[in-house]
Amino acid sequence: MLSIERVKELLGDPTISDQEVEEIRNAFDALVRDVVFEQWLGERNKNKTKP
Repeated sequence: MLSIERVKELLGDPTISDQEVEEIRNAFDALVRDVVFEQWLGERNKNKTKP
């Protein structure tokens, strides 16, 4: 997982609080796991079953 400092760099806002950064980081982590990864996995499995 990205560090708080790295997330602040990516957001381009070093003044955001650590708590806000953690909330944003956790929300994006959940998005990636629940949406992006599941979509990728479905596509990967679909491509494996094609002849």
